This record gives sequence, structure tokens and C-alpha cells, in this order.
Amino acid sequence: MTGPLSRHERRKEQTRRRLLDAARQIIARRGYDDTNVLDITESADVSKATFYLHFRDKEALTHALIMEGFEELTQRINEVVDNIPAPDKIQAGLRAVFQYASTNRDLFRIMLGRQGSPELNLFAFNYYAGVVEDILKRVGLTGRGLPFPAELLAQFIAGAGVRLGLWWMEDDHGLSPEDISDITYQLLIHGIPGLLNPGAPPLTPSDRNSPSATS
Repeated sequence: MTGPLSRHERRKEQTRRRLLDAARQIIARRGYDDTNVLDITESADVSKATFYLHFRDKEALTHALIMEGFEELTQRINEVVDNIPAPDKIQAGLRAVFQYASTNRDLFRIMLGRQGSPELNLFAFNYYAGVVEDILKRVGLTGRGLPFPAELLAQFIAGAGVRLGLWWMEDDHGLSPEDISDITYQLLIHGIPGLLNPGAPPLTPSDRNSPSATS
């Protein structure tokens, strides 16, 4: 077991926390590109030399901030999906994501939106897609002979969820986290054709080249 932190370790952790909190506030307000190390250190009330004891550069700090967000989000998803039947895990996972985004809008924009950097956004998206893929495997979809691999499905679900989430966060459009997550789920399950024509069979890869699919 890990014992209590020493005074030095507590002060070190407190300083790191101040830097992360300052970065979150400033980057969310100004954007990644318009934020520099001096902005962060002045807000955290520490020296630049102290900053470099904790982080290599601004990118490393932002990476740590993103990972912290994903660790919290993944924990919330796991808490929700671990104790419910497999068919409900995807919808419950989506709800957990949108609820997290709603209460952490500033961080979500840094993780996956325009307040972050393209490189870190790509890292964050792929990490999120990995979380989605893990849920798909836990649901048991990977062993059912589906025409698409779990990795492809995870990329699609993550992409739809992220884009809808960012659109929704700019203006909630009168939709609650539960509303937007349920809409996303319905679109993923039924697709546009399924919503317009509920009786139509799902399109499979072999159908795409058939005359009825191209007419």
C-alpha cells in the first residue's frame, strides 16, 4: 500500500494541480494556439522554471489535461455500463459521454474541439474511439459475424458522437444531455433510411453494388 505523501510531495502535487487548472481555464477561453507558458504560470502564480519541473512544454501539459479528462470520463462510463445488460451498454455509454460533456464543456472543447490543437484533438479522438471499441467488445458485437470490424464501428460511433456533441455544446438547441444522447443512439441504431422507412432491411456491404442500392 502507498503511504501518505510527504510535505514535499504534497506541495509538488498542489503546484501541478494549479498549473493544470490554470491551463484549463486559459486554453478554454483563448484557445490552445493563443495561450503560452507565461500565461499559464502567471495564472497559477508559479515561475516558468517551476513549470518546467512538471511539464516539458505546453503540449505536454495539455496532453496531461486531456488524459485526466479521459480517465475521469472512462471511469464514469465504466461505472454506468458495468452493471447493466449488454444490449443497454451502448446507449448508457453515450449518455455518460454527453452528461460529462455538459458538465465539463470547457475541457471537452480542449479535448476534442476547436480550443485544442489539431494534433492533440486527433490523439484525443483516437483515444475516445478506443474506449468505444472496448464497449462494443464488452457488448459482444465482435463475435457475431458482423460485416464491419469493431474498429471501424468505433470510429464511426466516435465521429458521430463528437461532431454532434460539439454542435450541441455551441448551443444546446433546447436538448438535454439525455435528449442528444438518445437521438445519437437512434441514428446509430436505425440510420437515416431506417428512420424514414422503419420496415426496410439494413444495408450490408454486398447490397451496395446491387441495382436497387444504386438506382
